[in-house]
Parts: sequence; C-alpha cells; structure tokens
Amino acid sequence: MAEEKGKAATGGDDNKLIGALCYIPILFIGILAALYILLTEKKKDKFLAFHAWQSLLLTVVIIVVFPVLAIVIGIVSMVLATVTGGLGGLIMPCVFLPLTLAMLIAFCYLAYKAYKGEMYKLPVIGPFAEKQANK
Repeated sequence: MAEEKGKAATGGDDNKLIGALCYIPILFIGILAALYILLTEKKKDKFLAFHAWQSLLLTVVIIVVFPVLAIVIGIVSMVLATVTGGLGGLIMPCVFLPLTLAMLIAFCYLAYKAYKGEMYKLPVIGPFAEKQANK
C-alpha cells in the first residue's frame, strides 16, 4: 500500500472526522458520508473528496468481489462436500471469516488514517480517487 505523507486535512478536526466517517461500513454510514461530501460544497476540499471517492470505490469493489467469491467458493465447497462426505462444506466459513475480518480491519485502518489527517492511498483505488478529487 502506498502512502503519501505531507498532506493533511484542511479545516481542522471536523474534516478529519467526516473523512473518517466515510470508512464506517455499518448501516451505510460510510456511503452516506461520502455522498454528503460529493453532493455538497465539501467536495471542494481535496482531503474530503479523496476519502469520499476512495471509500466509495472500495465499497463498490467489495460489493462486486464478495458475491463472485461466494459463488465460486460455494460451488467448490459443494463439490468437495459431496466428495469428502460433508467436510468440504467447511471451506466457506473458513474462507469468508478471514476475508470479512480483513475487510473490517482495512476499513478501520483507513478511518484511523483519515482521522489522523492523512491521505493513505490504496494501490489501485487510491490514485484514481486522488485524480477524481482533484477535478
């Protein structure tokens, strides 16, 4: 993961908190915070716009990738369950629990970085989010 140092939030603690809220996956808080930023005058703040774009793009990637993974792993799990007499059915929880925990840890880390006033860029999503924020 690439990190860009030296850029801090403008506007003080309020912007840092709003930027961190973009990464809260509970009850669509992150999506609502990101849309609030992008649909109001807050989008002029490059720090907030960056975090809004990055959180929305990360959410879209997760929404696309998780169902595809679920289907593929579900099929493999069913095939292995029939071959192994049911033990293959354990693959689904053994794969999805760590993936879900990794996703939650990533969101918490990104929220923490935003609250510290940093623009932490994810590998593919970060540069695209920064480009969108600078428009």
